[in-house]
Amino acid sequence: MRVLWLICLPEAMRFTGSPEPERLDADGCARLLGVPPSRTRRAVDDGVFARLAGYDACGRPYWHAEDVYRWAARTAPELRDRVPIGYWPAARRPARYLGTETVVDWSDRSATALGWRTAAGPVWVVWDHPLGGDDTLAEAARRLPSAAAITAVGGDFGFDGPALRGVLPAFPDRVYEVPWSALSRAVGAPVPFWPFELRVPELLKAWHPGAPPVVAPAVPVQNHVPVLCLASLVEPGSPAQRVLTNLARIWQHRAAEAAARDLATLDRIQVPGTTVVAAVPLPVPDTVPDDVDRSVRRAGWLEILSRDDVLASACVRQAMLWDGGADFPFGNPETVEPDSAPGAEWTERLVPARRTAAFTLLDPDRSAVETLLDPETDAPVIRTGNGTLHVAVPQRLPATSPLAEVILDSPVWVRTRDGVLYPAPMDRRQRLSWGYRGSGASALALLADRLLADVNALAPEGGEAAPPGLEELMATGWPRGTVLTRGLLEAARAGRPYTGPA
Repeated sequence: MRVLWLICLPEAMRFTGSPEPERLDADGCARLLGVPPSRTRRAVDDGVFARLAGYDACGRPYWHAEDVYRWAARTAPELRDRVPIGYWPAARRPARYLGTETVVDWSDRSATALGWRTAAGPVWVVWDHPLGGDDTLAEAARRLPSAAAITAVGGDFGFDGPALRGVLPAFPDRVYEVPWSALSRAVGAPVPFWPFELRVPELLKAWHPGAPPVVAPAVPVQNHVPVLCLASLVEPGSPAQRVLTNLARIWQHRAAEAAARDLATLDRIQVPGTTVVAAVPLPVPDTVPDDVDRSVRRAGWLEILSRDDVLASACVRQAMLWDGGADFPFGNPETVEPDSAPGAEWTERLVPARRTAAFTLLDPDRSAVETLLDPETDAPVIRTGNGTLHVAVPQRLPATSPLAEVILDSPVWVRTRDGVLYPAPMDRRQRLSWGYRGSGASALALLADRLLADVNALAPEGGEAAPPGLEELMATGWPRGTVLTRGLLEAARAGRPYTGPA
């Protein structure tokens, strides 16, 4: 009996790795559609059910899901809310446009659905900006209980048009991919398309069949509102206004370019007659950061970082998301242990400070227990609840005395000949380290090379090679706390042995 039972197992159960479609018996077909088993059995007995896929080893009939879906869509319109729209028959006439519904109105995003009333029921297409996920589809299914089909437009493209995901309203946990041409076929008309950067609720709600494309400003991914607001409030023509205006225009230009690329892609891949362009981007002149001199950009950000209003903090956040604060005077944040020898020495000189936008670099959620300032560099410092200090390390030193030594600690420190101790300057992308052959040790070697020549030199951004002797010196596994004197650094830089102080 056991052998016979194994032989009679359906193929799909015996060979789970098989690429063949799942084999469904009559009851499995009923579960697929969410109907009583008696309905599918009766249809089988009457010879009016879906196309039979075959028989298993025991002679039992089975069906494939795609044939069952086609049967349901063709013969039972009341079951359309449980059939993917790709299996629906083509509409005989254009569906009536229903207008829009707001299906998501959350604090971080909104989503608008456009609807058409087809012969099988309402079909809704959800546009989400910023791009949502399956949670948007689930919310749409909850808010549109009479829907026969719900789809959501993605941010990329499929083989025949914009990428679509659908959800079966009767089974909100069943999400599937939808060809764009299938959606158009189901509503019997071209479906409007908005590039990702033009998915603005006001534009979506204003659209109607036959409307010509509107020309509208593309919406950047970055929040440009605080940037433009602050630009309108600071001194006209000031470095702060110039850097903010330049930044907003860069974002606007890139958003317009992205929208134009989407439309060009759509033009190449769409099936003719399935799509109508609803909006095109307003052209923006080509803009790059170097339209404003780097020294002006740095001066502008110094002005913004010194402000204590929330608008300036919002601008700092957006700049950090954009390029990590490339033009800020500060690079990577570092943690300082007050108990270490250089950490204790440095901590002694810190002074209390009012909270400015610069502290957003270290404490965006305002959880610090104390805000401090390093008076030698004007670098912001915060103290957390456990007493740890975090500092936004300057990208260059304000020193007036030459480099005297490099102290290998966490963080790395430098001391000038007049005895002042500084956290070693860092670029926003580079970390400093030693004891191995890698980017951190190479960055430290290059920094030492620059500081030997000019103590006010900008921290290296990478891509350059330091003298081999300095590379070798920083790759050495020195114990923490080791002091590399200027004489040792110069000897390594020159590729000669170090004989010690004269």
